[in-house]
Amino acid sequence: MKKSVAYHSNGLKRTLSAAVAAFGLAFGIQTTHAQTASNWTIVNHTNGQPLSLYDYQGTVVVLDFWAYWCEYCAEAAADIEPNITQYYRNADGNSNGVPVQVISVNIDCSDPDLENNYIATYGLELVADDCDWLAYNNFNNGGIPQFAVINGTTNSVNYEPWQIVASPMGYAADYTVPLLQSYIESVQTPAPICVLTNPASGAVIASSNIPLGAEITSNGKIIKNVEFYNGATLLGSTINTPYSLIWSNVSAGAKSVIARVWYGASSSVDSPAVNFTVGMPVVAGLCAQGTNFLLNWTGGTGNYQVQVATNLAGAAWQNCGPAGTNCSLVIACSNRAAFYRVRWP
Repeated sequence: MKKSVAYHSNGLKRTLSAAVAAFGLAFGIQTTHAQTASNWTIVNHTNGQPLSLYDYQGTVVVLDFWAYWCEYCAEAAADIEPNITQYYRNADGNSNGVPVQVISVNIDCSDPDLENNYIATYGLELVADDCDWLAYNNFNNGGIPQFAVINGTTNSVNYEPWQIVASPMGYAADYTVPLLQSYIESVQTPAPICVLTNPASGAVIASSNIPLGAEITSNGKIIKNVEFYNGATLLGSTINTPYSLIWSNVSAGAKSVIARVWYGASSSVDSPAVNFTVGMPVVAGLCAQGTNFLLNWTGGTGNYQVQVATNLAGAAWQNCGPAGTNCSLVIACSNRAAFYRVRWP
């Protein structure tokens, strides 16, 4: 493995390349105890606004310190942009679903034209200028390219908030990017929590079109999509919040529905099952039968209860006869208006 480091001394630019056989001094210099990154503020190169480390809470932050004259920084940038910046964006975070943010930090502001040419050449996306080394001095191991991987999540299961996971220096082809990826992948947060919010457990629903809804606590993960199942049968999926869909043309009978949340490379978590019953809608009719009326109905299952009220505004419904499995009821005529309804079960 060949490691390359550039040094900047007394305003002069000089480079040094050294062959190293193992991870050691000047490449991947590590601390023996956890260190917390301070919240420095530098300048966003694109808009000139302040850029602070803690602005990126909830992500794995990757810092790449460079200068336009550093040939090894250029080699690193050509490798990092497609294989870290774009890779983790397209993957919706690391394999645990934690977002990844790369910040390319320029430490030499002496020639803006050459700096801009470097940015354009390597397609750098989020760039900051650290002209006074406010950020760089927190990780300065004596040369560039200098990297840092920082846990910006507040609920990591294996790192403290803003803990510096690693701060390696130098670039080696086929080594630096896999090394950085191993640190990025090491940051984990708890699995998401998923709960079905609709329908209610134990409900009896007289409809063939049923709204399904789930509430997701992401726990810092990027949620890729949410699927709804009746038993083992996929009903549909959604990527948009609120996570919901309409289950159409539902047959009558007992149902057991879950929501499944997908995140990370291929991880998922299920909600507790919600059990409910779908019945056929009740259709009622009223007709004359001699001097009385005949109320009859079809659909539904179980016991039916006929109720009566004298008005519909603030109706006080009262049972009209006992509940039962009959599908008709004879109603005696009277001289007062009345409204009837059939409830089940």
